[in-house]
Amino acid sequence: MSRNILPSSIIFDNYKLLFDPNTREHQTTFIGLYNSMRISLITLAIGIPISIITAYSLARYEFKFKKIFINLLLLTVVIPVFTTIIPVYNIFRNLNMIDSIFWTSIIYISAFLPLNTWIIMNYIKELPKELWQAAAMDGFSEKQIFIKIVLPLSTPIIITTTLIMFLMAWKQYIIPTILISSYEYKPLTMVMSEFMTRYQINYGIIAGVGILSIIPPAVFAIIFRKFLISGLTSGSIKH
Repeated sequence: MSRNILPSSIIFDNYKLLFDPNTREHQTTFIGLYNSMRISLITLAIGIPISIITAYSLARYEFKFKKIFINLLLLTVVIPVFTTIIPVYNIFRNLNMIDSIFWTSIIYISAFLPLNTWIIMNYIKELPKELWQAAAMDGFSEKQIFIKIVLPLSTPIIITTTLIMFLMAWKQYIIPTILISSYEYKPLTMVMSEFMTRYQINYGIIAGVGILSIIPPAVFAIIFRKFLISGLTSGSIKH
């Protein structure tokens, strides 16, 4: 008996259920999509400015214990989430912060901030030193140097880290599973479990939700792909 790798027919019944506003599948999926977008945007709105300012300070200034601080910053990147999620859950429970989109986003920020800060810091370090000297001779203040020189020149790496942080926030499953339990706050990664019961697993709907979940990050990656490539490669060559 011959078996074909490709299906003999293509059906769109599961997608019809997902896009029919009157179905439970549609409501569950798009609530999750909305929550994932909220969490990701809050993470970006707070995390990116903090990353930029911290990276600029580390690249621009010398201060006591700077190397120790940077090493500790990098150390937090390799700490597994499993080692901290239970203490975080206990803190959230004691402070009544469970089931909060905002506070879950704060945990995302704390997890992603060290890596983003390190990437931006290395990029700023590679900017020619003559820029600082020329700006100082022209009478630029520190604020003007940051806004008029550093930010425009750092656009590729800022877009790169924004995309990285968005992708990392979008795909999270373990953190929201521990910190979010209410149906109305579940992100899209958790929504797939809503279509699995004790006696039945709706593989078609789960696969359809999986396809929908990759569309937003794919669109972001396609739009900003040239910045992603240039941002990741910049700084690897000494000027």
